[in-house]
Amino acid sequence: MDHLRGHPLINPLSVITLALALATGVRAQVAPNRGLGGQPQSASQTPATPPAHLSLDRAIELALQHNHSLLAARSTIEQSRAEEITANLRPNPVLTWDALFLPLLSPSALSSQYLDTSAEFDLGLGYTFERGKKRQHRLEAARDQTAQTSATVLDNERTISANVAQQFVSALLANANLELARMDLESFQNTVEISQTRYQAGDIGEGDLLKTKLQLLQFQMDLNSAQLAKVQALANLRALVGFESIPESYEVDGDLTYLPVRLNLDDLKLMALRNRPDYRAAQLGLTAAQSQLTLAQAVGKRDLTATVDYSHVSGINGLSFIFNIANLHPESGRDRSRPFWY
Repeated sequence: MDHLRGHPLINPLSVITLALALATGVRAQVAPNRGLGGQPQSASQTPATPPAHLSLDRAIELALQHNHSLLAARSTIEQSRAEEITANLRPNPVLTWDALFLPLLSPSALSSQYLDTSAEFDLGLGYTFERGKKRQHRLEAARDQTAQTSATVLDNERTISANVAQQFVSALLANANLELARMDLESFQNTVEISQTRYQAGDIGEGDLLKTKLQLLQFQMDLNSAQLAKVQALANLRALVGFESIPESYEVDGDLTYLPVRLNLDDLKLMALRNRPDYRAAQLGLTAAQSQLTLAQAVGKRDLTATVDYSHVSGINGLSFIFNIANLHPESGRDRSRPFWY
């Protein structure tokens, strides 16, 4: 310290006090009794229950069960299946009836003879016959849409599983970095203790001892950064898995062992074309588009509506048969109806 004592900007007593304070704080930081995430914890603050543990397979399973966006996407499959039921419905028959010339304003004229000779009663039943196999094409288009929707939902599941796996690996990496930072800090603490012993034996000067103690601050900052990275990684993983599925305090189980991939490029391309649901959804999208085109062509064909009417007029019972085919007027292009009576 002789070369520092005369410096006008350095107070030896302040430097020694700062170094001792850092050493005391670091020694408390690397104490053997630690809580979750490397935080110091006394014996009286030890939790009654150990933190939950989460594996990769369990994390993916919980994410597929509790992810809200995925649950909403799955509901579209049921909606599409309901559209299949609607598309397969046949037209409903139409029943009509009427009573004309009833003497409601002259009740005294109401009699059985008046109803038989003067009043009119009509009863009709009509049905629309769809041409061009519209119902079959509607059902086919709805089923193709359901298949495309199911493939899209499977692709959403694949994306969520990949995100969970990537975040799980990030949590494992953060945990490994935290253990490495703790080991580095404990190892350098041993170096500080050795330097302290050498200083007491007169082997090194006080300035070298203070420099060694000041270096502990960098290791402490590295440990704090590693703790923060682990907390953030666990929080991000919990957000993907679902906050309601796992507790706030948990640990990830796994290792970062390297496993080589023993497949060539052609095998990987073949597996992607065979198993990727987004590629399958694109193929089914083309099929669904073709079904919609076929349905549109079938809708262009005009339907036939047949009606049978029973009428009672002036004591005479009669039947009427009406056939109606809607078509396009050749001049105006407006949609008109051309009835035929027989």
